[in-house]
Amino acid sequence: MRKIALLILTVLFCLHEGRASEKEPCASCHKQKTPGIVNAWESSAHAGAQVECLECHGDRYNADHSSAHERKIVTAHVCARCHAKEARNHFAGKHGIGFRAGRACTRNDMKTDKGCTDCHEKGSLIPRHEAECSSFLTQSPEMQRQGCLVCHMVENRCDACHSTHSTDLSIAQNPAICSTCHLGPDHPQYEMWESSKHGILFRQKGRSYSPDCAACHMPDGTHNVSEGITMGLAGQEYSPDVRERERDKMLKTCARCHSKSFAALNLKDGDAIQRQSKALVEEADSIIRELEKEGLLLPSPAARPAHPLYGNTLEIGAQMLYENLSRAEALLFRMKKFYYIISYKGVFHQNPDYAHWYGNAPLKLTLSEIRSEAELLKELKRLRDRVNNLSALGFSGADSESGTDKESLKTALRKLKERLLKGELSKDEYEKQRAEILKGYGF
Repeated sequence: MRKIALLILTVLFCLHEGRASEKEPCASCHKQKTPGIVNAWESSAHAGAQVECLECHGDRYNADHSSAHERKIVTAHVCARCHAKEARNHFAGKHGIGFRAGRACTRNDMKTDKGCTDCHEKGSLIPRHEAECSSFLTQSPEMQRQGCLVCHMVENRCDACHSTHSTDLSIAQNPAICSTCHLGPDHPQYEMWESSKHGILFRQKGRSYSPDCAACHMPDGTHNVSEGITMGLAGQEYSPDVRERERDKMLKTCARCHSKSFAALNLKDGDAIQRQSKALVEEADSIIRELEKEGLLLPSPAARPAHPLYGNTLEIGAQMLYENLSRAEALLFRMKKFYYIISYKGVFHQNPDYAHWYGNAPLKLTLSEIRSEAELLKELKRLRDRVNNLSALGFSGADSESGTDKESLKTALRKLKERLLKGELSKDEYEKQRAEILKGYGF
């Protein structure tokens, strides 16, 4: 009797497993091959709501594995089928605009005439996807995947912030998730916040006492991370009406803990420091352009590998590269891409050390280096021109090095005088060239 009962139980169990396998055919296999994924899904809200693998990954599953099945990448558009409001907010914000595949920063390129099609597909509100980013294009495929796309697929990947198979909101709500992308020399927002008074109080007291990233940038649970931000990438200005509207949103967020006047003063200071810092970058820009005009950038743009978008021309704008540059341009890159951004974002993230010592101070020090580099290059050019002029007048530098300076000076002056007497030079030309020779000898 016990054997019959066991047999019946075994059959029922197998039938149950067969139905479960038929209902969710992926789990039975992946429980063995990738148990971590299945465990995460089984404990998720998706599993509880019977949202199964094929509903997100597609239906190209071969039950008998007679041919390889294709795993459908789950994009934000797939998530939008159930999470429509969150998707709309996401696509409206900075995470959802202009970052796909690291390709959209061409829309900030000042070399093109601005119009709707610089940012959108023709006749559509859909953001352009074919725009290219020079820094992305110059990288190896491996670096594109690991150093660019891991962050710059956020436009179309919800799992950039949420986990892939779990629906545990504490993962996305942990501010450390933002540090995957928002740290380092180009935009260290996470480090700024973490070491600010806000970050320190958050660690001690929690979200109810002090704000984290989402409290300021995703207030009331919105997925639009641009809420309250009053300028674009690298400080590009918004129109006055948009700027005023977004500033008012941020002031309301700040007013949950601070007086509105206190918040307004701090944000106004950040605006002013952004403008001051930008003026320093613009001075450096003008110095670089002047050096290029005088042919003093080494290697010159013509002697470098071609820029992937513009060819062998000087590019120090939004599409500036950080390779195959002159020293002056390399210094400018650090100013433009690192110190300028840090100086004003340090203020907005309530971190005085980042605003001053990581931003303002190196910004000014680097500008001093560029000024000095420019003067040195110009002085070397003046010396080269002087030597060339003396050579054209019959003076050889070797004479000076052999200790016969006076004799060579006399020879050069005599030859010049002979040219005057022969009528080869006018009086004015003679006096000008004589002055050059004497100057070359230190007189």
